[in-house]
Amino acid sequence: MIADLENGWSPKCHNQPAEENEWGVLKLGSVSFGVFDPDENKVLPGHLFPRQHLEVAPGQLLISRANITRLVGATVLVEKTRPRLMLCDKIFRAVPSKPTPVDMIFLAHVLRISDVRRQIEANITGTSPTMKNISKPALMNLTFPLPPKSEQIAMAHELSRARVKASNLRERAGKARADSWNAFEAAVYAAEDDNPSSGY
Repeated sequence: MIADLENGWSPKCHNQPAEENEWGVLKLGSVSFGVFDPDENKVLPGHLFPRQHLEVAPGQLLISRANITRLVGATVLVEKTRPRLMLCDKIFRAVPSKPTPVDMIFLAHVLRISDVRRQIEANITGTSPTMKNISKPALMNLTFPLPPKSEQIAMAHELSRARVKASNLRERAGKARADSWNAFEAAVYAAEDDNPSSGY
């Protein structure tokens, strides 16, 4: 279902992020935490020419090939991004087969499930505790059930719907906790007004 995994380029860059009109190279932090973060980049020095074929675009699936163990294989789907951002050499970009039997949103989710994570971590290499790696062949050999594409889309949609619902419930719970605490504080001071005391 994946024709290839291509990785990028990591020239020596300045530490600050690129401005909107500048080219930048993505950092690992752009793919580490489940949502693509285009602000995690370094500006390309002016004397270097950008490699435009490495520019990321919406709809692309990015996978970390190096990091600490729990973040090796971290996966994000690029939903939106600013222009002129390139892959670094520690990030893979999935190149789907044509025609592709897999929905990219489904694939982004399935690469995070526990069985697939176990496969990834079983194939990690490297002696440094802060920089482990996984190879392209190891990622290409991952296995998991693949339902029909229509079911993949429906499953991914249902997961997204459930996450939105969970987020709304967390927000409501947070508001309820804050309201109950404010009510408690107000009751304490109301009781003090009714029964003055000399202090604690």
